[in-house]
Amino acid sequence: MSEIVILYILCRYDATIYKISKIMGEMFFAFLKPSLGTINPAIKRLANLGCIETSDFISQGGMASKTCSITPLGRKHLKNLLLSLEFNNPAHILNNVQIAIFCSDVLDEEEKEQFKKNIQNNLILFKGRSLEALKNPYSGLSEEQKNIVNSKIDEVQKILELI
Repeated sequence: MSEIVILYILCRYDATIYKISKIMGEMFFAFLKPSLGTINPAIKRLANLGCIETSDFISQGGMASKTCSITPLGRKHLKNLLLSLEFNNPAHILNNVQIAIFCSDVLDEEEKEQFKKNIQNNLILFKGRSLEALKNPYSGLSEEQKNIVNSKIDEVQKILELI
């Protein structure tokens, strides 16, 4: 998700790595906590793919720095990432879906429909698996555990209603 968020930010602003980190923290505060240890490798991957360009400069304090900007290929890559999302880790699905929806305003209307169908399908599958787990007599879930699973199901339903 860090590549999606970085590309999304760069669609709006040219920014240094520090500024990207700061914007991530401000714009995506409800979904993730950025670290330079995550951002720097993602920037390098995106630069190697030709999705972003960097330009070196010396800051007012005399420090070497880089400004990142998105390329046309980067805009296309962002759309492709959003349209082909796979949610393999159920522990992160709700957070990742919310980040993806947050960034989906870069898609045109046709792409948004494809995006919504993918999100809906993934959430419906997650909801179905969760309901199966609740019904499984061998799961041995306590009432508290069932309540937690039910709260996740409620979150899924709210997101489905939003999109």
